[in-house]
Amino acid sequence: MTEAEKKAANQQQYAYTVLLVMTMINIMFGVLMVSKILSVWLGMILAFSAMTLVFTKAKNRLLDSDESLFETASEFHSRRKKT
Repeated sequence: MTEAEKKAANQQQYAYTVLLVMTMINIMFGVLMVSKILSVWLGMILAFSAMTLVFTKAKNRLLDSDESLFETASEFHSRRKKT
């Protein structure tokens, strides 16, 4: 396995774990809303805020400084040629 393949596998495992954590957080807020411990509007705001926070932290950890979530094919290929 090359270094690039190891990095990709590690990033994929991290992303899967983040999705699992986000799902568990949403289930927890759902249970709190259904059991009426939290109001629905507060639970939805907290769930959205938690998902945004987890997504932002994962994005910052997974992407290198020259990578972007929204890049065209030509930008991707020109970035890959530099390395």
